Amino acid sequence: MKTLEIASEQAFQLIDVTDAVNEAVAVPEGVVHVWCPHTSCGLLVGELEDGFHEDLEGVLEQLAPVAGPWAHDDLARRHQNLEPDERRNGWSHIRAALATLPFVVVPVADGRMALGRWQRLFLVELDGPRPRRTLQVQSLPTA
Repeated sequence: MKTLEIASEQAFQLIDVTDAVNEAVAVPEGVVHVWCPHTSCGLLVGELEDGFHEDLEGVLEQLAPVAGPWAHDDLARRHQNLEPDERRNGWSHIRAALATLPFVVVPVADGRMALGRWQRLFLVELDGPRPRRTLQVQSLPTA
């Protein structure tokens, strides 16, 4: 298993991790499993096209607006999973649940992800900017 550290620069950002994951693939044929251990960002297979990124951000703002109100952000009633510097970021958790996955499994051919012509793998940052600890990349050979 290999670990990738990613840092975002914006509150909402699609970070193309395709090349970094391809560099971490350790088998010529098989599958690669990519895991994102966060709840306010996630993984998405999509197109590297500015209009798509803008549209996704717009839809997520309609479905889960930053302004809330979010029960997750009501620290007077919330008692679980609190940090001393707790961020009010309820929208980012909802957006992650709606638009991303915590993991993807992609076929590997010739030592690279066998994505479609326009497909790229993105880490979708929903609560940035911030450093993200890791993406974990595990390559599994075919039997």
